[in-house]
Amino acid sequence: MNRVFAIVRKDVAQILRNRFVAVISLLFIVIYALMYYLLPSDVDEVFRMGFYLEVSEEAAGELGVEVGEDEIAERLSGAGKGEAGEGLELVWAESVEGLRRSVEEGEVSAGLSFVVSGAEPELVLYVSSDTPEEVAGAGEAVAAEIGYALLGFELPADFRATVIGTDMAGRQIPMKDRLRVVLISFVLLLELFSLGNLLMEEVQKKTAMALLVTPVTLRDFISAKAVTGILNTFFLGFLLALLLGAVSAGTWLAVVVFLLLGAAMMVGVAFIVGASSRDFISMAMISVIPMVVLIIPGFLVIYPGFESPVLRAIPTYWLVAPLNGILNYGMRLSDYTTSLIYIVLFTVGFFALGSFILRRRLA
Repeated sequence: MNRVFAIVRKDVAQILRNRFVAVISLLFIVIYALMYYLLPSDVDEVFRMGFYLEVSEEAAGELGVEVGEDEIAERLSGAGKGEAGEGLELVWAESVEGLRRSVEEGEVSAGLSFVVSGAEPELVLYVSSDTPEEVAGAGEAVAAEIGYALLGFELPADFRATVIGTDMAGRQIPMKDRLRVVLISFVLLLELFSLGNLLMEEVQKKTAMALLVTPVTLRDFISAKAVTGILNTFFLGFLLALLLGAVSAGTWLAVVVFLLLGAAMMVGVAFIVGASSRDFISMAMISVIPMVVLIIPGFLVIYPGFESPVLRAIPTYWLVAPLNGILNYGMRLSDYTTSLIYIVLFTVGFFALGSFILRRRLA
């Protein structure tokens, strides 16, 4: 055990002497913290609908629309039973061209042109070419409701919306809180460079072989590198979690557990990268492949519609998803027992493969 701690002290000193790795690691944490606090902390849940109205005098008399914009706003609010004004904002346009321009420039989510000059009203919904499908669908629903409200027709049946699962209306997660989960996981991925570079240097400079000539065994060597990597990775991850406000009385235990397991998993991957590299260039090129793959589940947090069964095959999915649930949705550590098991299995597999490659290199 004393031999292991001696190697750990040497490795920590070596990491601190490597100013490039040390500065880059701390610089990333500072930049990530600044990004988090500069992002808006609220979510805009108002659907902005552009609206252009043109009603002839004859049609206005038949429909009972005498006051234009005020009449439509009053009818729409009445159709929504007082709730329409809270989630819908009507932005009025002076012409069809102005309405189209507002949609193209993103000032409104969708635009509705309502022209009544004869017996049959002309109702046109405008959406941008890059408008998400769910936003376009919402625009169609709002357009239909506006048409009914304006013409005075009631819907053919009364209905009550029932939300399946957790109703997130009114408590959407701000982008900054979604992003902090991604930033924490990305800091853990930095260990691929830190420990990978440390292992590569010791194998390349024959330091590892020199240590194995002494009473230090290969198991001592691997254990020391694992302890060094886990402590270093956990420290950086926990420091960033503190700066981002991810550690509280209700989340600290879950955050510590997942950061420790995540750090161990990243160290296992770093063992494979470092043992497979022959110099810094090859280490950097090899580490890019797992880093690109392992960062993919982070997009699931930012874009929930990105969910796919394929993502479950990526190890970091079982780290990112629980952290997102615990930090943003109030889930408990006990809700993610399966994730803990998967992370442990991945970690054991990575360590076994990395140790095998390292043994072959030092043989």
